[in-house]
Amino acid sequence: MANTYSSTINALDTYPTQDSLADVVYNIHWGLTAESDQADADGNTYTASSIGTQTVAAADADDYTAFEDLTQEVVEAWLEASDLDVEAIKESLDSQIEEKITPTSVTRQLPTA
Repeated sequence: MANTYSSTINALDTYPTQDSLADVVYNIHWGLTAESDQADADGNTYTASSIGTQTVAAADADDYTAFEDLTQEVVEAWLEASDLDVEAIKESLDSQIEEKITPTSVTRQLPTA
């Protein structure tokens, strides 16, 4: 089983001003989705997703990126530099997909008489 991962940046929390800088990002709302290369009987691939927030280091006036110049790549680099354990999240998503493919537990309804 091989999973591919895609991330999204859903929103950014900012301080309107901080130390003469404008729109300073301090918190990132992120999402990470894993998609399996295996499909179910209907041809749909198995997926699992996680969302969260992550605070980031205080802005540095010498290395500041204006809000209007931010890109997904820049913000993802901030996430990678934070203490967010992306590998642990990927492992959790992989486990969720494996559970969907090969369930270890199934919820069933009581048979009707």
